[in-house]
Amino acid sequence: MVEQDNYSSKVEELTRNITGLISRKLVIKEKEIYILYIPQITNRDGLSENIIKPLLQYDGAQTLTAELIINSVIYIDDVFSENDENKIINYIVSGKSIVFISGDSRYIVANTLKIEKRNIQSPEIESGIRSPKDAFNENLDSNLSLIRYRIKDPSLKIDYYIVGRRTKTPVAVIYLEDVANSNYVTEIKKVLGEIDIDGVLESGYIQKFISNKSGLLFPQVGISERSDTACANILEGKVCIIVEGSNLSLIAPKNFIEFLDAGDDHYGNSYAGILFKFLRFSSLMVALTLSSIYVVVVAFHPDILPAHYILTLAASRVGVPVNALIESIMMESILELLREANLRLPKQIGSSISIVGTIVIGQAAVFAGLVSPLMVIIVALSSMASFAVTDYTLMNPIRILKFLMIILSGIFGIFGFVMGLTIIVIKVSSIENFGIPYTAPVASFGFKDLKDYVMSEPTKDNDRPRFLYLKNKKRK
Repeated sequence: MVEQDNYSSKVEELTRNITGLISRKLVIKEKEIYILYIPQITNRDGLSENIIKPLLQYDGAQTLTAELIINSVIYIDDVFSENDENKIINYIVSGKSIVFISGDSRYIVANTLKIEKRNIQSPEIESGIRSPKDAFNENLDSNLSLIRYRIKDPSLKIDYYIVGRRTKTPVAVIYLEDVANSNYVTEIKKVLGEIDIDGVLESGYIQKFISNKSGLLFPQVGISERSDTACANILEGKVCIIVEGSNLSLIAPKNFIEFLDAGDDHYGNSYAGILFKFLRFSSLMVALTLSSIYVVVVAFHPDILPAHYILTLAASRVGVPVNALIESIMMESILELLREANLRLPKQIGSSISIVGTIVIGQAAVFAGLVSPLMVIIVALSSMASFAVTDYTLMNPIRILKFLMIILSGIFGIFGFVMGLTIIVIKVSSIENFGIPYTAPVASFGFKDLKDYVMSEPTKDNDRPRFLYLKNKKRK
């Protein structure tokens, strides 16, 4: 507690310790009042109009105290009194203004935080035809407003946490209290409460802490840029986590097949949604196995091809100086290099460089005799297939595992190909996500849950997924 009439020395101490701290002194009815704030993160107009101006205009007979100022003088809505001296610095660096009143053991904490933020814009990662065009931005309050705009239910629960010793980043955990499974809600809260690092700058930090370390290669926490997708998951009984400073919310728990889902599947024709889900799953398998199948066929089992095409393929590889294994690894590595370069280039020239680079390098490699024309087609199809999956976080492990498949196929042939697929399937099937099988509802098998996922028909889906073990299993 700060001793009475000792605020002047405390103000001098704070000014020395906090770079950029501004101190404004007012003398009102023989009372000295000190207002402390950091101008870069303070709404100075609001400070002047809602705090300083009412104080200077005060002409009441009562002696000014912290409680009187809060209740009868200043206009600001988010304000309270405090007497703990140890909290002063944290309040100031969080964008709050501190008001000291001589002769009063308590001080006033007023929320005058100014946040620079961009407007609500269209999603860049999760694009869709019929999907709403409002996406999350980096401001927590803006993102929460989008959630509350869509879910007007009193059971919508929002729990706040402060994570990071130095950044003190606000994190919101959002769920339906009467629907969500208490076990994974409690587990998520426990993890957030135990995080002890210097700072959290993006939701990816939180994602790594929440993920089960045994299955870290495959994502177990989904991301969502769109508010409608986040709300849909909350209504399903899942937990949404929003981090101040990040435009991507986290969704937990999330199973393997749910990474292949898209918002348009639920808004459009159900049978078209079935086709699109099948195409996405096929694209995932193509991106994972196409190059390794090429290695198996060319290096070990060309006899499975029609006889006339075996001769054509052999003729196209006459001048290729490397075997199929080295050829596949080389071309896939070039593809990943182009993808990474395109990601780091400025947006204005990135797309053109990517297209030109792919065409020029592919054609030049064929003309130089370094690779066969079929290998260029294989790599192009693999690249296009990787872009069809809606959640890019699922494709990162696939991009890694395709090299494992190529190496195993190049060394052991069809046996290595089957062995690689078996290892991947066993690993995916062994993962548990907050006590839920990662491959549910495929394994453990649930016919109704799988049918509801494939059909995506809101008029007939009366039950929420059973594998989530929710409090309220009925949608309607």
